[in-house]
Amino acid sequence: MPDSVKAPTQFNQLPHAGVLPRLMALIYDILIVAGLWMVYGFFAMMVATTFGGLQCQPEHLDYTPCVGGPLYRFGLLLVTAGYFFWSWRAAGQTIGMRAWRLMVANNNGVQLSWYQCFIRALVGPVSLGVFCLGFLWGYLRADGASWHDLASDSEVRRLPKKKKEKKL
Repeated sequence: MPDSVKAPTQFNQLPHAGVLPRLMALIYDILIVAGLWMVYGFFAMMVATTFGGLQCQPEHLDYTPCVGGPLYRFGLLLVTAGYFFWSWRAAGQTIGMRAWRLMVANNNGVQLSWYQCFIRALVGPVSLGVFCLGFLWGYLRADGASWHDLASDSEVRRLPKKKKEKKL
């Protein structure tokens, strides 16, 4: 956790994050994940054509044998989950959450467990996929909790702005 939030009592004193900053942070994270998918796709295509004996036909714009199968899609899922799990477990923040000064932790202010990360990652797409109702649910609650917060017993708080030091 950052220096500004070391003790659980300090985390619990921070204001709850609103729905709009959370969605904006998610947009940032989608861009990061898209970049990770491109890198993964590049390496998957190299491996598939070199070692897999697959014959991609770029002249016909047919890359399906190289990157269209269930194994490739499972890799995309692992890359996406890995990004979020690593971010939540390592610092309590994804890159998008850092930009919007948001932090996720359990209700005691302690970093998420692997189980909480799994539940959060499982319910998060449902919150988003059902016309964003899982996120909009936060407008109905005083703490702004979304479906994946409630399911994973976690909460997202807004971090304070860092104070700039004056130069002499």
